[in-house]
Amino acid sequence: MFESLEQALAVLRDPREDSLKRVDAVHYLADLGTEEAIQAMLDALEDDDYGVRWAVADELAKMGKRGATIMARKMLDPNASSRVFEMALHVFKDNGDLLVRSKAANLVKALESDHTIAAMTEAGNLLKELMD
Repeated sequence: MFESLEQALAVLRDPREDSLKRVDAVHYLADLGTEEAIQAMLDALEDDDYGVRWAVADELAKMGKRGATIMARKMLDPNASSRVFEMALHVFKDNGDLLVRSKAANLVKALESDHTIAAMTEAGNLLKELMD
């Protein structure tokens, strides 16, 4: 469907585009996996369209450890919104890597309890574990 990174970025960043087309752009960017593509996906975690945000979280969950590391770093961004934390629950609870899901148990509990500070603390702890 997409022929280039630029084309996918343009569709993803245009809220007037059809929602399903924007979700397809997320999948294309995840398949590319470049730094620029991942950054665009992270930016889309703030999107007004829930389906777009979910697609990003789903792709990060499929990435296993890499996706968990990316999301944990995003959670530690002081400008991260509640939308990021909402999608983080899916990334960690349904992560494609069983070891990540196990290590993220405390983070999932904090996210389910909607304790932002605790979730940020647990995200930092998980990030340290994943980097070892």
